[in-house]
Order: sequence, then structure tokens, then C-alpha cells
Amino acid sequence: FGVIAMSRDDLFSQRKGLDEICSVPDKIISVYSLEKHVWSESNAEASRKKRSPELKSIEEFQFDPVRPFLTDVFRNIAAPYKPDKKDDPIGQGYWIQAEFGSGKSHLLCVLSALVLGKQDAWSIVKKKEDASGRGKRESLYRFWEEGIQSKSGAGTKGIFVAVKTLVGSGSGTVGLNDQGKKLTEYILDAVKEQLQIELGKNISLYPSELLADRFLKDDIDRYRADLKKFLKDSRYFEEDEFEDLDDFVRDIQQNKSPEYKRSCGNKLWRFYTEYLRVQPHIAAESEEILKYMVETVLHEGYSGVLLVLDEVSLFMKNRDENQRTE
Repeated sequence: FGVIAMSRDDLFSQRKGLDEICSVPDKIISVYSLEKHVWSESNAEASRKKRSPELKSIEEFQFDPVRPFLTDVFRNIAAPYKPDKKDDPIGQGYWIQAEFGSGKSHLLCVLSALVLGKQDAWSIVKKKEDASGRGKRESLYRFWEEGIQSKSGAGTKGIFVAVKTLVGSGSGTVGLNDQGKKLTEYILDAVKEQLQIELGKNISLYPSELLADRFLKDDIDRYRADLKKFLKDSRYFEEDEFEDLDDFVRDIQQNKSPEYKRSCGNKLWRFYTEYLRVQPHIAAESEEILKYMVETVLHEGYSGVLLVLDEVSLFMKNRDENQRTE
């Protein structure tokens, strides 16, 4: 055999440059956040209204490291929703914890984007899984075919997705008033905002009875004149929808049909949030309020609800023990 001697300079000259070894996209998302990378065009309002997902979030994601987790989540999301089956509810909560920079926010963005239920988003999942030779039994795409697609199809508005990053909502940088705000209130704010963007209307997320009780017990003397004007204000109602104050108060005190109660609740909600521009704070169990919130969303024609919260640990950092327990 022969020996070829090469100088050190020759050795390095034979190596390929990084540009020949690696391929780098022209543009990548460097830091993922729920505020920018769930809906397309940096969560533009038009994209949120059309429920258009950010496809780049899905293209840049590596599914295999978190496949067991996503399998569990999508199995629940794809499952049939039968609210009458109290012994077998499909609702499920998850807590994700990992080091800074490990990809938690990216994971949440991808999960939210896929649950919006668009074929082009799920086609990216299928393409990735086909390229890796993954069989159907191990795939995530099967959950699209086995349930999420039908929940996103004709006759339904799809699965409702609301997201909220709690950065700054619990740290030492917030004001004292903010520190007293409950997690439930942040959730209601996020859901209210997304519903208003998608549906174009301001819907009460509190049970009608709670809003009515709040008004009759605490606010009727203070806001009687304001409510009288509101009920006949052409900025909020057509002329045939005008209502007399005494009739309205009498009606909310009586037992009416669920639809009528919901209508009264929506009027009071708009009275507080749009006319007075205040957020009603109602003393009630979080579970009761959130249960009603979910029922309200489903009543609007959605097939399910996905709520995603990021930076919960930071939110809890500056809360007292009662707030953490709640």
C-alpha cells in the first residue's frame, strides 16, 4: 500500500464548507409565542377571524420528541363529545414543564394551530410522517381522519381556540390592581376577545343569573338611569328591540326560558362592558363560571374548546396562597 502525506493546510482545503453541508431556510421563527405564531400573519385579526393557522409553526416543529404527549392530547380532542355521559367526560387538562428554551411555547403554538382544523395544516403533519416511514397506528394524522376533521367540517364552527400568555400578569412589574385579578378573569378576557373577533358580537360569559343577581343586589340604584338609556340606545339596539327599564327588571326577576335568560344576560353584559366600560366582578366558584363559559361557546355552534395558557409559573410567582389555591 502507499502512503500519501498531506500538509495540514491541504487537509483543511479538502473540507466542504458549511454552506455545502447544511441547508438553512431563508427565514425562520427564532422565538415562538402564542401572541404571534398560532394564527397566520403574526396572529393578524383577519387571520384570527378566518381561523387561519400559522403553517410555519408546524413546518419547523419536530414531532417525535413529544409524540406520546400529542397522541394523548389529540386522542381526547378527536373523541366524540357526549355531555350527557357524566361518567366518561372527555375534557382533560395538561401541565407542561421544562427548562427555558426547550420549546414549550412552540409546542403550544403547534397544538393550537392544528386544533383550528385546517386541511393544509394537517397535510404538513402527514408529509412529515410519510417521509419518516411512520405507520398509521403510530401517526398523529389519524386523529385528523378519526375525529378532528369531522369536528371542523360543515355544520360546525370547529373547535374554539383561545390562547393567553401570562407574562407580566403576575411578576413584580404589574400594578397592585392587577395582582388581585383572578386567573379566571384572564381566561374570560381571552375567550371574550377571540369570540368577538370570530363572531363579531359581544357575548356574556357569565351565567345570566349571576349577572342579574349582581345588578339587582349591587347596582340597580347606582346605574338605574344609565340602564334606562342603554335599553333604548340606537347604537346598541334596533328600534323594535327597545325595552322599558321596569319591564326588563321585572323580566329578569321572573323565571323565564333559558333562551330568554341568555338574552337578558347578554344585554347586561353589554351594558357593563360596552356602555359603562367596566368588567363586572362576580363572586362565584371558578368551576361554575368556566363551565358556563364552555357551554356558551358550544351554544354558539362550536364543536369543542381548547384553552392554552403560557407562563403560568411566572403568573403564580407574585400571588398569595389563596390565589394560587383558587
